[in-house]
Amino acid sequence: MSWKTKPTDRFVLRFIKVYVSAPVSAVLVHTMPEIRPAVLTLVAACLGISGGIAFGLGLAWVGALLAAVAQVLDGVDGQVARLTDKVSSEGAFLDSVLDRYMDFSLLFGILLHCLRYSSGLGLGGVIISPVWLIVLTGLAAAGCSQVSYATARAESLKLDYRRPEYAGKGSRTAVVIICGLLTPFWIHFPLLALIYLAVHPNVAVLVSLFRLKRPASSKR
Repeated sequence: MSWKTKPTDRFVLRFIKVYVSAPVSAVLVHTMPEIRPAVLTLVAACLGISGGIAFGLGLAWVGALLAAVAQVLDGVDGQVARLTDKVSSEGAFLDSVLDRYMDFSLLFGILLHCLRYSSGLGLGGVIISPVWLIVLTGLAAAGCSQVSYATARAESLKLDYRRPEYAGKGSRTAVVIICGLLTPFWIHFPLLALIYLAVHPNVAVLVSLFRLKRPASSKR
């Protein structure tokens, strides 16, 4: 396994880890060889959660910057663990759990932003009401959680499940970051991120479910 990436990393995450996180990890290991990966995991989580709070306060571009730094550090902790031979199951578990808290913090921060600025907006002939925003958030929460849960559950059951490649954490966070950074140009960009999160992860999971194959040992 390369110290820069994991076999499960794809596309956006791989790019970030190779070209952004890796240089930071190398510097940290050189200057702070005793640094604990768990500390980096906690710092990344705090930044990601703070990003969600910033979105909720109407400071979407600040939230996007915090989410971007958190995404970089989310790659650094694992790289530092591999470089310093401190890889552990406990660390991987903590990272996965805190990732979900970051996801939901950003998601509900976007909801609060949209309730403040985008409620009543006409988009494609549809009036975006608070009810619609709550429904979209519920769908987004379901889809984002199912991307990781369905994959982990299928692996535990040894099912031939095709992981949704384009709906992973890296891709989802990248959309949130881009929309947040563009908010000064159009205040409703976080609404587009919310719509994306409500639609794409759910569609990706359903497509993977339709392609699900039983393991050879269970075929009759």
